[in-house]
Amino acid sequence: MSDILRQVDEDLRKDRLLSIWRSYRVYIAGSILIILIVLSGYQYHLFSTKTKNEVIVEDYIQAINSTDIDISINRLVELDKSANSYIVGLAKLKRAELYFTSGKNVQAINLLKSISSDDSLDQVIRDLALYKYLMVQLDVIEKDLYFEIIDSQNLSESKFKYLFKELRALKHLIHGEKINSLEVFESIILDENSPMNVKIRAEKFKKISK
Repeated sequence: MSDILRQVDEDLRKDRLLSIWRSYRVYIAGSILIILIVLSGYQYHLFSTKTKNEVIVEDYIQAINSTDIDISINRLVELDKSANSYIVGLAKLKRAELYFTSGKNVQAINLLKSISSDDSLDQVIRDLALYKYLMVQLDVIEKDLYFEIIDSQNLSESKFKYLFKELRALKHLIHGEKINSLEVFESIILDENSPMNVKIRAEKFKKISK
């Protein structure tokens, strides 16, 4: 008896499905087609994006591996047009490095300054550019302005916050403010989150400053 009821139930279910299919087959087929088109488009987008990024990375590698500095700089300039903002930032940083290498210090410094204030670039790139800019300008920029530049940045979450602290201590030291310098170096040494290499340098500077 139970087998008969099960068979009747299955037949009724099939009839309902067939009825639904006959009534809505156009909509069902259309929905399936739309889903397939969307999935295909998404897969193509992922593939296209990956391919473009691979090409951009290859262009960057070729640019930095060129033995001719001028050719390398020109290729890096071309990457400014790239849609990949991280590669754009790396290319700009490399250009600044090459400007220094070729004796174009003013261009290098101006480029680092512009990178540090470019909101379209990754924050890590911007912080690194600012650190390099302040490093080469350590004995050039007036002290109050130097500290103002550091303080104007939101460095609490920066990957380079301890390096900026180190620069602050060095700036105090250059101006003969040993007590202020030692306080900053001491704060670096006592901070358990300070990178080991920065702590070691702080300890060495602390010994020299006494």
